[in-house]
Amino acid sequence: MVGAQLKVQDQVIALTGSIEFDNAASVYAQGLKLLKQQNHSPVYLDLSGLQSSNTIALAVFVQWLRQCATGQQFYLQHVPQKMQAIIQASNLQDAFGLKA
Repeated sequence: MVGAQLKVQDQVIALTGSIEFDNAASVYAQGLKLLKQQNHSPVYLDLSGLQSSNTIALAVFVQWLRQCATGQQFYLQHVPQKMQAIIQASNLQDAFGLKA
């Protein structure tokens, strides 16, 4: 599997690769830096390039959500089906702007 990479395109943070235990802290730090550079709301995270849906990735997304500026919204786009199931099981659909 390819390590995760983040880049900003058209005011959307795009994630490619996978977030695993060994890279979660560095992906979190890189994403937090990009998130804090966004001065618009909502901020979108495009998951169309996510290669592995797991609870570690969801934990990183939740931490990013918690670090958003007051009033800033953080939504997920193009969420893979397995990640949708994990989010639904965690009852976090509303937090990430997903329809139930």
